[in-house]
Order: sequence, then structure tokens, then C-alpha cells
Amino acid sequence: MKQIRKSGLVLFLGAFLLTMLVGCSGGAVVYVPTPLPPDENPQKYEHPSGAFSLVLPPNWSAYTQNLTNLASASFSPPDSRDPLITIAVINIGHEIEADELNDLRITYQTQVRPDLSRYTEHTAEALGDGAWRIVGVNHTPTGETIQVNTFIERRGSLLGVTNVRVPVEANRNAGLQQIVNTVLLGNEEAVQLEPTTLNTLALAAATGLEVVNVHTWSTAEGVFFVTGEVTNHDIVTAYDVPVKAILTRGDGTAIVEAEDNVMGYGILPGGYAPFSLRFGQGQPADAVSFSVAIGEMDTETLPTDQAALVGNPTLTWTDAVENSANGTLYIIGMVNNEGDEPVRSPRATITVFDDIGRVIAAGFADVEIDVLEAGESASFNIAVPEMGGEAINYLVNVQAFACDDESC
Repeated sequence: MKQIRKSGLVLFLGAFLLTMLVGCSGGAVVYVPTPLPPDENPQKYEHPSGAFSLVLPPNWSAYTQNLTNLASASFSPPDSRDPLITIAVINIGHEIEADELNDLRITYQTQVRPDLSRYTEHTAEALGDGAWRIVGVNHTPTGETIQVNTFIERRGSLLGVTNVRVPVEANRNAGLQQIVNTVLLGNEEAVQLEPTTLNTLALAAATGLEVVNVHTWSTAEGVFFVTGEVTNHDIVTAYDVPVKAILTRGDGTAIVEAEDNVMGYGILPGGYAPFSLRFGQGQPADAVSFSVAIGEMDTETLPTDQAALVGNPTLTWTDAVENSANGTLYIIGMVNNEGDEPVRSPRATITVFDDIGRVIAAGFADVEIDVLEAGESASFNIAVPEMGGEAINYLVNVQAFACDDESC
């Protein structure tokens, strides 16, 4: 393995979105950029709430958000990190008439769209089935534009919005049209969505918790791993974030799942935390797809009830890589408490990336001291025995809890 380089700041944002949990809802965003073995038949996707369904080609990945008042999912083609289709459905609470749909369209386009700050509408057209088709563009940070087609439709009290990023490749564009034509809103009487306002559609964006940089791989012994990161776009720290991976058959039924918390104690606003989910029996022969989602989170304990997390710049550290003969990667480091107060239970994590920014391994280790006094230092040693590819970059992070009168 060639020498890997350390990233002082890693900004591999994988392309999308969204795992925001509200109240006691079981929201989950799924990211699957690396397919399992191909299946020859298209597969029907139905949102867990019953709010909508569509038919996808084999091995497309899905991000699913399932809140009490919002059903949303985004879909990516095989070997892509960029979702091309995003569908969001809400329950307005009363049957939507044609005139009201037009008013809702205008308000959504001008006030609610999650990408409002970087979006420009070009044309809007009423379709024969009562829906609306809007053509616009998204502006990237580098000044490029991406065409986005938006479809707004109704069924009873359900309002559905489908956003499609139009690819440059003509053959892929034709395939997208076929997929969009299969989108079907559910029966409002059977759909599990609480009535809400149009503004709820703004949640279907890159906010809250997001699963990114996912990779799947197997060891020489056949152990199957799903590795990646969770990033926190919220303004509060997320503690003990669970991540679940599910391997499924071609008909969508689950075969086996693995769940664990992200490494580290929590994810600060704007921060990242790696995860590594292990399937000890390997990849089942009939597994043709998989999903990665934020699991059920503790909604009883508020972030304000947790001990404050301490990280950089109060904690600083140095680290170096050592390779062993058996392939184990060791990260040897020293953490320093630059603050004026002691911290407790410092923990170091490592995230290892390949050349396209996927997480190919992750690990953590507690620092050798329980309480790190102000101005003191302590060492850590993280062992990464196996990786799912060639390591190019790595990122080390160290966290600790703030001390109080009882804990330190």
C-alpha cells in the first residue's frame, strides 16, 4: 500500500441528503452508492408510509426519509454519488382543488423549495392530468448550472413534489422519463401522514443528519462491511447516532440487518462521524440491494441534557501512520488539552478514504487517561486491521466530555 496522506479537512460530501429526525418520528435517510450484484428485473419502491411508489431499474440506490408529516426519498443510479430523483409528499389535511394546486405550486417555487437560494425557475406548464411541470436550474458553487424538472401533483389531500436533475447523457435522460412516469401517489385513507403545512416540504433537503461516502466491501474471509460517515447539518449536537444497514432481496424484503452507533460520542454542528457495520456471515447469495439509514434515536433525552462535547480547538493532536506486516494500519497520536478546564473520557476516531472519497475503514480508541487536565497531554493508538480498498486519505478526530462537579 502506498503511503496515505492525512487530510486536515475532508469535505467529501457525497451528493445528498437528508436524515432529519423530528419529535418521535423514525426518519431515515438512505445512501447506497455501491451496488450489490445486479438483478435483471426492475424493482418497485414503495415508501414506508404508503405515500408514493415508483418503479426503478436494478441497483438504484435510495435515500428514505419517513417522518410523521413528511414522506421523502431520493434515488441514485448505480455507481453514482448523485441523486437524480427526489420525491416528497405531504398531507395538506383537505382535498386539494385545481386552483389551490396552482397556488401551492407558486408558493413552493418562490418560498419553500429546499434549494431556493440556488434555484431559478424558467418555465411552468399545466399538464393534461392536472399536474404541473416546471423547468428550472440549480446553480453550483463553481458557477455551473444543472437543469431541474419539477412535477407537482395532487391526490385527495396528498401533495407530491418530484424533482429531477436532468443528466447530460441523452440515454440516461430517457430512462429518467420512464421512471418519473411510474410515480404514483398513495391512497390518502391508507397513507400514514399527519396533516401539515406546505412549509414542511422545506425539510426535504440537506439538513439534519446525512449519510455520506458509503462503501461496501468484503474481507478475504468473506465478512461483509458497510462503511461511511454521518454529517450533522443541524445547529445542535447529535449524540449517540445509530446507523442501520439492511440487505434485501429483489422483491424488497429484508434478509439481514446490522446496526451500531457512529464512532465517537456525538456529531457537532457541521461535523462528521464514521461508522462501520459488519455482517459476519458475509453477503447473502440472494441479496441484490441494500440500504443505509439513520436508526431510531433517543427522543426523550434532549441535547441540552447531555454533557457538553469538547473537541478542536480546545483539544489539539498530532498523529502518524504505521503499517504492520499483516496489513494492519496503526494511527499513533498525542492529544493535548489547550483549555483552562479538565475534560474526561477523551476518545480518538479515524476515518480512512479511498481516491474518490468513500470511507473504506474506520476505527476508534479511548485515550489512555480518564481525565485530561488543562495543559496536559496523553497518547492514543488506533488499530485498523482491514480496509475495503487502497487508503489515500485519513482523518483523525478527538472528542471528550466537559467536566462538572460530579464527573471530575
